[in-house]
Amino acid sequence: MVGALPMDAFEVAVLFAIPGFLGLIVLEFAWSKLKGPDTWQHQADAVSSISSGLTYLVLRTLGFGVLVISYDWVAERFTVGEPVVAGAWLYALVFVWKDFTSYWVHRWAHANSFLWAMHLIHHSSEEFNLPVALRQNALNWFSYGGLMLLPLALLGVPTEVVAVVLPVQFFLQFWYHTQHVGKLGPLEYVLVTPSQHRVHHAINPIYIDKNFGQIFCWDRLFGTFQEELPEEPPAYGITTPVRHYNPLMIELNYMGRLLRDALTTKRWRDRLAVFLSRTGWRPEDARMRWPDTKLDYRDPAQKFRRAQPLWLIVWAWLQFAVLLLTAAYTLANLERLSGPVETGFLLVVLAGVVANSQQLMLRPSLLAELLRVGLISAIAVSEALSFTHWGPWLLPLQLALCLSSLAISWRLRSPVTQASPEAGSLGISPGRGV
Repeated sequence: MVGALPMDAFEVAVLFAIPGFLGLIVLEFAWSKLKGPDTWQHQADAVSSISSGLTYLVLRTLGFGVLVISYDWVAERFTVGEPVVAGAWLYALVFVWKDFTSYWVHRWAHANSFLWAMHLIHHSSEEFNLPVALRQNALNWFSYGGLMLLPLALLGVPTEVVAVVLPVQFFLQFWYHTQHVGKLGPLEYVLVTPSQHRVHHAINPIYIDKNFGQIFCWDRLFGTFQEELPEEPPAYGITTPVRHYNPLMIELNYMGRLLRDALTTKRWRDRLAVFLSRTGWRPEDARMRWPDTKLDYRDPAQKFRRAQPLWLIVWAWLQFAVLLLTAAYTLANLERLSGPVETGFLLVVLAGVVANSQQLMLRPSLLAELLRVGLISAIAVSEALSFTHWGPWLLPLQLALCLSSLAISWRLRSPVTQASPEAGSLGISPGRGV
């Protein structure tokens, strides 16, 4: 969806949005601890959620994914007539059109197995708090949302209008990922609210595949609305949890399951149907060999947990803060950084996210640690890449972080640390609501 933007426009918008996101997250955390209910009991899950947003930002900046068509490319070549004058009315109309089409794109993402593989990560958390809003699909295998904007390009809507509307519409979806706001009276009939979106993230049978709206409540018009019921508290996640904190592992989980089924089944028609069918459909022979295992959503004891010591949680937040600073510094200096420098910085962040999340799993990745050290060393010693690219503080901070993280990963590899009763399965998830 946001793939229709010029490459730097979204990254610039994110720089302005990050302080607001962090401020609201801190506010929700404080409210949760002081007033209750405590929706921040699973700290590792929150780190995973925010790290997912960082992974999304890094891979998007690196240009990962297949973009079906670019908005500005169509607007420059195929506009019918003269470009439309960008007034306030135009921004409003484009916003409504974007939100209307996003309802359908979102609905399709739940209906088709291949599209669900990209969207699953947003539903993978078994918690529901503001960090969950940042769980975004970094591995955007097929970015087709821009197709829904082609009518605007053909009618001459300027690219700069779309470049403003898309991030605004995207960021406005952040606030309603919370359990601390009840129903909002008459607004429930017009806008998407926290109550409605809690239903959307729930795996209770009555709630599954409901409330696809993003800003306006299109669900009331198209028969997919479900009210939050006091007698049916939402249980969050997917019906068979991925059980991992690593955003990349979560994203690869369902796609791996599709590939596994395609290789397992004997019929060529079924191999294609695995990707084109409704979410959850599986060939019978693949289902027999790899049976689905679903958990009871009513049993809190079945929720995924790892028994991390407090010091590891504190370390995870500290490490994330440094990674976020590195990413923000890179985005703020895109124009003056050369391609190799920009790529190097972003890969350092990506390797750091993997290392951090694997430590929370108590299964540290020495490969990610060594890759990060190698990237930083290569940047530091290269004559073409001056220390000034890092600023006076970022290089020593990153070096200290990497060496400390390497030592922690080595410690976590000890047999005592590895023997955790909360290890859980890393098996492949059959998805949500199937």
